[in-house]
This record gives sequence, structure tokens and C-alpha cells, in this order.
Amino acid sequence: MQRTVSTTVRVKLHSLTNRKADLLAREYGAFQTGVHGGDVDLYSATDQQASKVKRQKYPNRDTEQPVVLRNDVFGVSYDEDTVLSSWWVKVPVYDPERGRGNSIWCPAHVPHKDERLVREGDVRDSELVRRDGDWYVHLVVKRSVTVADEYDDVLAIDMGARWVATCVFLSDRKTAFYGEEVRRIREHYKQLRKSIGKAKPRQGQQVVERIGDAEARKVDDRLHKIARQIVEDAEERNAIIVVGDLGGIRKNNDKGRYVNDKTHKMPFARLLNYIEYKAHDAGIDVQLVDEYDTSQTCNRCACKGVRETQGRFECPECGLDDSADKNGALNIGKRALGKFSKPLSEAGAVLAQPETQVIVQRDDESANLPLLVDSTPSGGTPRL
Repeated sequence: MQRTVSTTVRVKLHSLTNRKADLLAREYGAFQTGVHGGDVDLYSATDQQASKVKRQKYPNRDTEQPVVLRNDVFGVSYDEDTVLSSWWVKVPVYDPERGRGNSIWCPAHVPHKDERLVREGDVRDSELVRRDGDWYVHLVVKRSVTVADEYDDVLAIDMGARWVATCVFLSDRKTAFYGEEVRRIREHYKQLRKSIGKAKPRQGQQVVERIGDAEARKVDDRLHKIARQIVEDAEERNAIIVVGDLGGIRKNNDKGRYVNDKTHKMPFARLLNYIEYKAHDAGIDVQLVDEYDTSQTCNRCACKGVRETQGRFECPECGLDDSADKNGALNIGKRALGKFSKPLSEAGAVLAQPETQVIVQRDDESANLPLLVDSTPSGGTPRL
């Protein structure tokens, strides 16, 4: 089955002149003002995107928004003969000296593993991001992939603060927890930044930026390993991957500074991007499912449960006492199959794409019937 999928490639801009760095900083700052309705000078296409973000996201004033780069006004170029860099990104900015929009070409580093994708894929609207004093462009690249249309199992994934990913196979409830090392790395560098800031107030900022790079590299390496293991497990069992959609995790979800710090800064989007990329290369489909209420509902009887602690889920009706993250993952997998009564069955049997269904055996069918991803309605609510 052919599918058009999007992959995000994290490209770092480097060796910027002072003028280019100043123009990027000015455009970035003006965009933050623009998304909150302020009157600022921006590149015309970027100004339109700022208004769009304001209308659609209602962004929090305490949160920086990535600058949306429309694909018809920015570009990516490769030239192996240039000395400073082989890769260059054209970024649209407003130039106050000229009093109009302009474009600057910035040397960039594209990860070696993603070079072929960037060359051959279709680059769409992307984002300019500032992190720890460095500039990145998150390139969104569309490509066509071939994924299987028959599966023998479902691998459901719940992402959360305690574990970056909890993975459960629906067939036998085999569970794997990932993220302990990611939490350890993040906590280590968080404490390190605090100690450096107190000990060296003058030089601390430069040191913090350097250790920030080290932290990012270590976390990224771990995320790649987690994604690789998840895809290998799914491939071994011929399982479709279903992930809870965390698109609104930061919106209207204030649970206090401590929990917010653990949840909002976890690299969920990056991990999902790596899982999708590796899964599609392996011919495995990945689907997003609405995660709403999955952590509060019993996967056994669909009743509302209680969580005395962050890690445990207890059901007062059927007596289930299990890991809260495992319970959430099972609910995500079952929701994808339309297992629940309302409100959990609102997704029905249909997954993220309307033309795609996952069908499993009914109670009166043989137990070895494979899962099918098909465009034809099944004629009933599938059951596991």
C-alpha cells in the first residue's frame, strides 16, 4: 500500500555572520510579537503565517513559537564545491536597512542519514527554531512509501512523563518501558546547569550552551535506539504501530511547575518522528489515535478508574491494578480497533486516515486470522 508521509529533518545553521545572525534574531523576535497580534515588520509571507498561528493556536505568551517558513519562499540547496558548507538554507527575513523583505543563504548541517531524503523528497512548509543560542530549521519533507496492508498484531504506544514510551502488544499484552536513561540524562544536565549558573555567573551562559549541545546529542542518540528497538519488535511480529496523539499536551494542561517541566520538555515529537521514519523504511504503517481519556479508563471494563500515584491505575469496578502507562497504551490500541463504547469508541474502527481500517477476528472467527489494513468497510464493529 502506497502512502504519502511527512518526515521532519532537524537541520542546524552554522558559521553565521553577525549580520545574518542579527537578521534571524530580529525576524524570530518579530514573529513572537506578531503571533500575539502586535504590529511588526516581517517578511510578507511570514507575516501571514504569524496571523494564521494566532488564529489557530491561541499561543501562550510564555511560550516561543517556531517561525513558519512557507515552502514557496525558502529553499534548500546542495553544492559540494563550496568550502564553508555543502548545504545551504535560504531563509526569508525582513531587512530594516532596505525597508523590505529579503532572503539570506545560511550554511547548514544536514545529518548524513537524511541527505538522500532531503535531496529526493518534497520539502514543504517548515520551521525556524532557536534553541540554546543556536538556530535550526525543521525541514518537513514529504515522500511516498510502501507499507504492508496485512498485520498480525498491534503495537500500541503511550508517551508520558514517567516513561517516554510504553509499548504493549495487544495479542499477549507483552509490555516494554522506555525512557529511564532519557530522564536520567535530562535530570543530570538540569542539575549541572544550576550548579554552573551559581558558581560562574559571568561565564556560565557559554558553558550552559556547550553542555546543552552535549545533552541534546546524548538524548538524541538514546531516542534513535529506542525507536530502532520499537520498530524491530513490530517488524518481528508483523505489527502495525499505533501511537497516542499528544498534539495538545501543552495546551490547557497546567499541572504545576514540577510536572510541567517533566512533561512539556520530554522529546515526544522527536521520538515519534524517528519511529515513523524507521517504521516506514521497514514497510510498517504508523497511525495516530486520539489519546483523550485513555489514562483515566480501565482497559478491561472501560470504567473510570483512579490513580493514587502517577504510576499505578486501579479500577474500582473490576479490580484491575496495573501500571498506568500500560493501561493507557492498551486503551490506545483498543481505541484504534473501535473496541470501546462511548466516549472511547468515537474513533470507531477508522484510524488516522479515513480510508484505512484495521480489522481483527470476531469472536466467531478463527484465532489465526491476520489483521488487515484495507479500504473496504468491514460491515461491523471489529472486536479483539
